[in-house]
Amino acid sequence: MVDDDPASRVLLREILREDGYDIAEAEDGEFALEVLASKAVDLVIADRAMPRLGGLELLTKMHEKGMTIPVLVISAYGEETFWGQAIGLGAVDYLMKPYQADDVLKIVHKALGAKS
Repeated sequence: MVDDDPASRVLLREILREDGYDIAEAEDGEFALEVLASKAVDLVIADRAMPRLGGLELLTKMHEKGMTIPVLVISAYGEETFWGQAIGLGAVDYLMKPYQADDVLKIVHKALGAKS
């Protein structure tokens, strides 16, 4: 998961670990690219707005590097244009903040092809 807000990372970490997922964390898109280059990852959950490299920029860089890992984008902003850009860049889905654990797990299961 990629988010510059430590509290958001803690919340997502707890939701996902309780459901049995192993989690790798990064505080921005630049660090996420380093993690992705060194570790096998099944899904990236990235915040929209982060310093150095935000969610859309991360999607672009992953595409340029030929990474085909599904990406779920999270944002506190409900701008339809942004969501369209994210999906156009290859995001598999998006999630609005604030969110409930059930919402996160439903989208993660869908992105990973698991039954929820």
